[in-house]
Amino acid sequence: MAAFMTVLESDLRALSAEARRRYPAVKDAAEHAILKLRSMASPDEIAHNEDILRIFLMACEVKNVKLSVIGLSCLQKLISHDAIAPSALKEILFALKECHMLYLMLLVIVKAP
Repeated sequence: MAAFMTVLESDLRALSAEARRRYPAVKDAAEHAILKLRSMASPDEIAHNEDILRIFLMACEVKNVKLSVIGLSCLQKLISHDAIAPSALKEILFALKECHMLYLMLLVIVKAP
């Protein structure tokens, strides 16, 4: 489990660095989540802490491709390690839907003549 926590912390650092200038709220939330993550010992604790999930959802909501990719990747990691509370699934599905729409719009723009 220590490896999982290390990977999450690394992803949060990447999110903070990517959001540095254009999205200060995301940067601050990522740094806050890093501090919270360091005090946790297991994915179970992550599932009961909304701050960790919230930052990855926020990354998807800002409609920036790089931030969305990091956010989606981390959501997948949280799900695969059972670090998501069942009550949060509705929010995750909504974020996935929003990210999906962003990628469709980008695809249309790229393919437009």
